Order: sequence, then C-alpha cells, then structure tokens
Amino acid sequence: MINLSRILNTADNERTIFFLRRHWFTVLPLLVGFVFAILLPFAVYFAVQYRTPDFFSDSTNFTLFVLGTSIFFLYAWLFLFQNFIDWYLDIWIVTDHRVINIEQNGLFGRTMSELMLYNVQDVTSQIDGFVHTIFDYGHIEIQSAGEKERFIFDNIPHPNHVAKRILELAAAQRPSVPTNV
Repeated sequence: MINLSRILNTADNERTIFFLRRHWFTVLPLLVGFVFAILLPFAVYFAVQYRTPDFFSDSTNFTLFVLGTSIFFLYAWLFLFQNFIDWYLDIWIVTDHRVINIEQNGLFGRTMSELMLYNVQDVTSQIDGFVHTIFDYGHIEIQSAGEKERFIFDNIPHPNHVAKRILELAAAQRPSVPTNV
C-alpha cells in the first residue's frame, strides 16, 4: 500500500480503501508488440542474409547494421520504459474521505487531483467488450460539483465493486439532512 502521510492534506484518521492501477491485462499488448519489435532486427538480418549473402561480408555494411540495430533497440527499450512508467504511476486512491487521482504525463510530469467524497454526485462504471468482461476491468467516471467535474479511472479491475463502494463512502460522508415533522 501507499503511505498516506506523504500525500498532502491527509487527515489523521484517514484510511485507504482502494489503491488502484490499470489492470495488468492492459500492458499485455504492449509487451507482445515489444517482443515483435525486438525480433524485427533479427528477421531483417536473416532476410538480408538469405537474399544477398555477401551483403554483410563488407565490414561497413555490417557496422552500419549493428549501429542501426543498437539505436533501434535503445528506442524500443525507451518506448517500453515510458509506457510502463505511465502504467505504473497512474494511480487512483480512494480513502474514506476523498478520491485522489495521480496521472503521469510523460517521464517527468505528474498531475494530482483530489475530490472530497461529500462532493461526489454520481459514479458510473462501464465494462465494454468481451475481453473487459472476461477479465473484469473497465472504466469509472465520478461526477462532482467541483472545479474538475469528472474523474475518470481507466481500465481498473472490478469497476462495479469499486463504484458501489465509492457511492457508499460518499453517502457516509454527506451530512445528514434533518427532517421536519
């Protein structure tokens, strides 16, 4: 879990209810693409070797191929690293007092927003498609009356359960309205 004392405006009795990241399955297409990208230079090498066997006998051609392949591998690793960092550092924290949205923007930018639970007006969960249904992940949209009207949780696990729990917590945080008899 995360230590809430490192986050601003933390109340003494505030407890973490959910610590959410995007579902692990959303990283799988990136990893599959990365494996194919890593295999691409080897496929090019064998294709060139098959079509023109003497191409790499020239040391200049071989050196340029190794240099180009090295640059390609560096960019592939950088792409994978940047996307993993974006996945890993996009965090949604639900406490018993508020909702905190931390989004990573590139390698060096981060945006943090928070919403007090008593300001929550509506919570909508959405699961679209076969894969989302099988692995039980989807989107949650929280509407509020605050400056940032919508908080969107992308591809989180168990969105229906999370949405229901956020609504319960929001109802508990609202001041009770006295009834006149």
